[in-house]
Amino acid sequence: MLIRDSSGSERFVLALLVVILVSGCVPGGNSTTVFEGARVIIGDGATVIEDGAIVVRDGTIVEVGARAAVEAPSEASRIDLSGKTVMPMIVNVHGHVGYMRGSETSSAHYSRDNVLDHLRRSVYYGVGAVQSLGTDRDGTEIAIRDEQRNGVLDSPEFALLMPSGNGVVAPTPGATNGGPSFATDVVLEAASPEDARQHIRQLSGVRPDIVKIWVDDRGGTKSKLEPDVYRAAIAETHEQGLRAVAHVFYLDDAKELVRSGIDGFAHMVRAAPGVDDQLVGMIRDADLFQCTAMSFPKRLVDNLSWIDDPALSETVRPEVIDEWRSNLEATTPEAVQRTRTQYAGLEASLRRLHAGGARIVLCADTGLLTQAPGFTEHRELEAMVQAGIPPLEAIRAATQTGAEVLGLSARGTLAEGMRADFIVLEENPLESIANSRDIFAVYRDGSAIDRDSLREDWIGGR
Repeated sequence: MLIRDSSGSERFVLALLVVILVSGCVPGGNSTTVFEGARVIIGDGATVIEDGAIVVRDGTIVEVGARAAVEAPSEASRIDLSGKTVMPMIVNVHGHVGYMRGSETSSAHYSRDNVLDHLRRSVYYGVGAVQSLGTDRDGTEIAIRDEQRNGVLDSPEFALLMPSGNGVVAPTPGATNGGPSFATDVVLEAASPEDARQHIRQLSGVRPDIVKIWVDDRGGTKSKLEPDVYRAAIAETHEQGLRAVAHVFYLDDAKELVRSGIDGFAHMVRAAPGVDDQLVGMIRDADLFQCTAMSFPKRLVDNLSWIDDPALSETVRPEVIDEWRSNLEATTPEAVQRTRTQYAGLEASLRRLHAGGARIVLCADTGLLTQAPGFTEHRELEAMVQAGIPPLEAIRAATQTGAEVLGLSARGTLAEGMRADFIVLEENPLESIANSRDIFAVYRDGSAIDRDSLREDWIGGR
């Protein structure tokens, strides 16, 4: 059980009875817990077990199957989840951490504490891992990553952080570059192939989980990396034993990036006409990963209905929600219509990518403006299904495929030998994908996250 003092630090309190009742396991012991009676969505895009059982020993799944077929040790603790649905924790392959606080996204808010707060918010909603793309500041994210992997920072309350360090972007003479507005000062500007190679060699010293490059002119307002520059960046990335992902806007740029060896795309092509069959085939044949990143424009196309979702108010205070509502309602009708048109194009592109066999992963572009960490991943999942992706396959993109892309071999599915990281839902997300955010409990390593305490920290008594 975790108790926080006024300084925000954490200390463990010996409360054995509480631990047993909540998590069904004794820390440090040889414990076995059976979670039984729930519908179990494995995460492989196909398998659903009705009236299932998951046997967990010391944080690892040792057996999954129909309850009637699973034989658990007689001494095992049992947790009845009848009527619930269990699915793996979500993996978000595109987010940003540390900049968003309340209704503002700014470098002034960036701090280690705020990064950790975003990782807590992610876990609250059942997001187990977040890849942060290109906006690290002062090596904060790399340091947290290293602490997590070395066991120094091992609290289950924090989502696993997969940082890319500082991204690479073209300089724009006489103006700020085309990196994200809240972090243009930390992205690395490359005006030449040698600049690009030098930046990648610098990054390789901290071994980022991926390298982010921006190939986007921001609607004609910024310079974008030229082909010879991003080819050098990609080549050097591979020579250093790393992978590269591209922020892209135009179809022709996407095709040339594939020819240049890019490993994945942080966004879909957003300029009309979107992806074509040739690009889909190129992505499929090269086995690249394609991010979705649909929830950001979606916030404007569904008449703001999401802003009154009870799940959002569990972690975001009412005054912040009111500010978001006011800001979004002030958007001009012309801008809303442009967003609707672009969003329709994204839906069509996603359907084409799915039909063509491209490897799709959930990417929610969280941590900026109204993209609340944790909650927005569920909105992204909803957007995928509404675009025409079958719910089971959308869940696979959000779990197994994302984990595979990030190299997390023990996460992403509920199967023997995997970590016991899962979400317990009140209702069936296969009937309505919106049910994915009606969360009963979140388990990390087979132990329940204290969501009540986290919620109290964020919203208090309101």
